[in-house]
Amino acid sequence: MDTPPRVDNPLFFLDYDGTLAPIVDDPDAAYPHPEVPGVVQKLRDRFPLWIVTGRDLRSLGRLFPANAPAIGLHGAQRGSTKDADPPAFNEDTLAALSQMQSKVPSVEGLHLESKPPTFAVHYRQAQNPEDAQRRLQAWVDTAPEFLEAIWGKKVVELRHREHTKGRAVRDIAADHPDRVPIYIGDDVTDEDAFEALADIEGACTIKVGSGDTVAQYRLPDVDAVVAYLKSYL
Repeated sequence: MDTPPRVDNPLFFLDYDGTLAPIVDDPDAAYPHPEVPGVVQKLRDRFPLWIVTGRDLRSLGRLFPANAPAIGLHGAQRGSTKDADPPAFNEDTLAALSQMQSKVPSVEGLHLESKPPTFAVHYRQAQNPEDAQRRLQAWVDTAPEFLEAIWGKKVVELRHREHTKGRAVRDIAADHPDRVPIYIGDDVTDEDAFEALADIEGACTIKVGSGDTVAQYRLPDVDAVVAYLKSYL
């Protein structure tokens, strides 16, 4: 897969975990690469830029010192890393999420990450991750049809099927017709965005790390992402 090109008139969409911050065992300690806050602020002075995350934006703001426009909870929330309203979920969704949270399997080493009104279940520290994944799959299978399970890197969470990163970035790209979208992400949920931007002329989609992807280009790690972003400064 080719090295990503430098794009004229970019519109940046940057995933957080695994892209701007290394993946760590404790999601509450996922601080950004040391150069990222400064690079993001300088990019914002020149280009439109959004951080895109599955995290609640208030949670992201506690980790990320720079202020930037952001999409949270896989598209269900918009605002900035320093100021965001809670997402609006209907009563059926709230009730279903609450019920599913009460039924999370009891497995040693599971970590429940609260992202009100939703949550994620991390099993990276489970004694037997394969068994934990099987038990979580059985739990996921009991979810109502309008909730979708999103499996990431030793983590699973539930989202409403209408909330995707792809839909969110497509809407924002439509507001910037004179800009070329660049989306950089490392996880399964970023594939929605890669696909959503595929038919926009010149769009540049970049997968971070290994694994199958529909992205056009690839960067090996967070250090490489930082180097690529610095090429625009």
